[in-house]
Amino acid sequence: MLVRTDTTLMRKLSLLFVALCLSALVPAVASAGRTSASWSDQANQVCTVWLAKAKTQLGKPVTVADLYPFAVKAKALEASELVELQRIPGRSAAGTKALAAVRVDIAEVNKAIAAWKSGDKAGFVQVLKLYLNDNRPKAAFAAAGAPKCG
Repeated sequence: MLVRTDTTLMRKLSLLFVALCLSALVPAVASAGRTSASWSDQANQVCTVWLAKAKTQLGKPVTVADLYPFAVKAKALEASELVELQRIPGRSAAGTKALAAVRVDIAEVNKAIAAWKSGDKAGFVQVLKLYLNDNRPKAAFAAAGAPKCG
């Protein structure tokens, strides 16, 4: 009987230990999910503000000559927006990928600007078209739960 009681006691202690471990993990996992959602909510807010700025500051280019100032303004706006998005705490891995896609976008517009400065207007237009039609940031932000960005 003594052996059986010790076994029962050990079993109860083991179950208690497992329960304590699980109770410590569950809040951590739950808060990780909330943090990601919080990041995406805040990212959507930032992007809504920056989209409004872009609409008022960029205008609609009509000629190739209009495209260069557009590209310079777009680069500045996108770089500033990226800084704001990077400040948001609790970014998920998908959020990190979305920010990387923005960096690629900024590199594309930089490449277009460099082409313009070197006198390669055709190269400028070609690269700027790639930049304007690049849907990777939009898709990456949507995957990160921030569909108002990109």
